[in-house]
Order: sequence, then structure tokens, then C-alpha cells
Amino acid sequence: MGSQARILVVDDNRAVVKIIQGVLQRQGFEVLTAFDGEEGLEKAIKEKPDLIILDIVMPGLDGYQVCRRLQCDPATLRIPVLMLTVKGQINEEPRPWEKRDQFSRIQERIAGFDAGAVDFLSKPVTARELIERVKSLLWFGKA
Repeated sequence: MGSQARILVVDDNRAVVKIIQGVLQRQGFEVLTAFDGEEGLEKAIKEKPDLIILDIVMPGLDGYQVCRRLQCDPATLRIPVLMLTVKGQINEEPRPWEKRDQFSRIQERIAGFDAGAVDFLSKPVTARELIERVKSLLWFGKA
């Protein structure tokens, strides 16, 4: 896959979507956007992107549910999903209002993989790391 790959970004935070969209477009990718799980699922089925970047915590269908539904549809089964979320941060201490420990964060990552995701990034993520992961997933996806 060259730089013309189509990437669907699904996140309910419009500011995050705009930032990711800008980063990816500067690299020459075509970017589709959706702002909740239902819209993301519909666009994935209709547009058949080369990669989906999917948030977990969203109103309505969450990222796990979207990922499972994508895995059940032969038309979207082979689209790689990169989960990008604040859940699953392993190297940081929980914020005072969070009651999660290292074990529960690892479980959240495992839940993402069980749902069908092929990679997992925690927010915040640098533009460079995002681009390298995207390129890697697109390269593996063409094999």
C-alpha cells in the first residue's frame, strides 16, 4: 500500500479526529472520519478503508463492539484495526480519579485484541509513532 491508502478514524472527540486527520493527510493518506461507533461501522462497510483507527470509549457502540461487528462481516473482516485510546496506558500512573491498576490496563488491551484489533496505541501518542504504526499495519495488510 502506498501513500494513497484510505484510513478511517473513528473517535467521538472531534479535536482528536482533526489532529489525527491532519497528521495522516500530511503523509499523503486519504482520511475518512466518523464521530461515533455506529457511524464508524457504517463508513467501514460502505467505504472499505485500508485501515481503521478506532477509539474505545464512545457513546452508543464502543470500540470493542465495533471491532467485533467488523470481524463478523466478510466484507470488513480483513481491515486491520488500530485501537487508539486513553484506556490501556501501561507506563503511566492512574489519575487520582481512576481506580485502575496495571493489571486492569493490560486486560483492556487484551480485550481489544480479543475483539479483533491488530494493534493498540495509548493516547497521547506522538505523530511519529502514529505514522510508523500506520505504515507498519498497511505494509503487513498488503501481504
